[in-house]
Amino acid sequence: MQSPIHHYGISAGKPLSPRTIAQPPAVNQKNLPIMEDIELYKRRLAQEISARLQAESLLRQQSVDLPCQGMEPEQAMRAAAERDRLLVQLAPDAILLECEGRIVFVNPAAVHLYRASSAAELLGRSLHSLVAPAYRGLAPAAGVPVHDAAPRAAEEQALCVDGELIDIAVTRQWINYLDKPALYMVANDISERKRQETQLLHQATHDALTGLPNRNLLVDRLQLAIAEAKRYQERFVVAFIDLDRFKWINDNYGHETGDALLITVSERMSACLRESDTIARLGGDEFVLVLRDSVNGGDSVQVLKRVVDCVSMPTVVDGQEIRVTCSMGCCTYPDDGEEPEALLRFSDVAMYRAKENGRNSVQHYNEDLRHRFGQRGTLANELRHALERGQFSLRYQLQLDLKSGAVAGMEALLRWHHPELGEIEPHRFLPIAEETGLIEPIGEWVLHHACRQNRLWQDAGLQPLRVAVNLSPRELARPGLAARIAQSLRSTGLDPEYLELELTESASMQMPDKTLQLMQKLRDLGVGLSIDHFGTGYSNMHYLQRFPVEKLKLDGSFIRHIETDTARLAITDAVVSVAHRFGMKVIAEMAETEHQVAVLAACGCDQAQGFYFSQPVDADACAQLLRSYGSRDTLAAG
Repeated sequence: MQSPIHHYGISAGKPLSPRTIAQPPAVNQKNLPIMEDIELYKRRLAQEISARLQAESLLRQQSVDLPCQGMEPEQAMRAAAERDRLLVQLAPDAILLECEGRIVFVNPAAVHLYRASSAAELLGRSLHSLVAPAYRGLAPAAGVPVHDAAPRAAEEQALCVDGELIDIAVTRQWINYLDKPALYMVANDISERKRQETQLLHQATHDALTGLPNRNLLVDRLQLAIAEAKRYQERFVVAFIDLDRFKWINDNYGHETGDALLITVSERMSACLRESDTIARLGGDEFVLVLRDSVNGGDSVQVLKRVVDCVSMPTVVDGQEIRVTCSMGCCTYPDDGEEPEALLRFSDVAMYRAKENGRNSVQHYNEDLRHRFGQRGTLANELRHALERGQFSLRYQLQLDLKSGAVAGMEALLRWHHPELGEIEPHRFLPIAEETGLIEPIGEWVLHHACRQNRLWQDAGLQPLRVAVNLSPRELARPGLAARIAQSLRSTGLDPEYLELELTESASMQMPDKTLQLMQKLRDLGVGLSIDHFGTGYSNMHYLQRFPVEKLKLDGSFIRHIETDTARLAITDAVVSVAHRFGMKVIAEMAETEHQVAVLAACGCDQAQGFYFSQPVDADACAQLLRSYGSRDTLAAG
């Protein structure tokens, strides 16, 4: 039977709307989609295309071969032809037929798809002319049939009559038309789906706030940079950037202001870079730069200096001038590392050294940091077994009242004695414990043993005193802290009034509302509270006066050289004055000389601890010190 396409005419009616393509899952703009979402979407798309091809094949087969039941043969043929004509004319997909290099048929959907004013604009042309130039090498050439008659599906771009390029899904098949080979093509517009795919991919690889590459894309860029550097024997620099005290800005000005500042800083840093450089945001206030370097390394050094300078420039947000600085750590490929994760890790280590050195500076990864990093890995592994192997112990340092000279209490200090590595200082292992989460079981051990020892001293007849125990930021954030402290007090039999908990200033101000609730629960237990390392963070005076704390513990950095440094003396005077107005006492740590103690007393400081009074000592030595200081009623002074 002659192909029904031969009888089809072009009606003036408008085609139906293109078939709706399944949409990808909705994307929350604040949460980047993960790569698995895109892969799932691609699999669903492949299933859709396969189903469409099967349906089209079945439609053609039924249109040509199935007779109409109960009709005379001639009537059945007319009915089948009319049915097939309507199906093609009203099809939502574009249908085109090319014979001998010329388009001989198009349906209304094809006229609409290719932006033609009528079918006449398409008839007589070749299908090849409607393919975008970039894809013509992949499309079948005009009038060159292939022996394989199976449908061929592809996604490509079409060149519309008005010159616009659109994305289409196309199926081509060679058929016999009037005893001649003809190319039958079905196409539909997938521009919207492609746009959404592009959006999904962009959101999966870019930061939602700043538009910069995120960690996923950064790792890809690093791998590409490594491949090129290997090929051309080049070097490049990776710089890890962290904004200094950015959290304080969020807490005091609000997150909207913080976000606006992050956008401004990212734009400034981007403006400092060259076309070959990359900047990415890892999250929060952390950024990474990948800088192509010259042989002597001078180019990247100049770029890094420009970045540090531009970040520190004042920024006006909502009429408020805000200043922020950055700490930057750098490492070099291939000198310091040859894998993306190693380069990021080493530059991160260098960044923390920059913060230790006073912030607002650049620190390059060096042999000393390499040695420290190696030790850090060793310590992390050994720390996991230190508690179960009984390698921890407590030392106690006395706290004295500066007016009466009586002992006001003592602080419990954790020590780690490793059988091979020897005494490991707290500043070396406590940050590791905090990062790995080991600080939680270690903190419970410290609390229990400090309470138990204090009770033992009281049972031995020593004057009841408060023992102070530090709480880490991770312990503060862990739910159920008040219940665990109550359990330690019950199990050791220590009265709550003889326990004092020290919270660092920075941790207290991270989430001040939650901290206030926690403090109220702890005060309800009857324990004392103090703010440790006061002066090193940014305290919100509104919250500070609401916190139910009894003491501010002035950081030791202000005590050092207080007798000669007028600025430190002025800060100490101010802290004492504010604390007393809030009904709090001030205790100074790291008091090491008689002159320092005298100056502190003159400032009105209430208590002090440090080497001038005693070294941190074990429980037995501490008991002897307590006896040597006498048996005054010191609880009131505490």
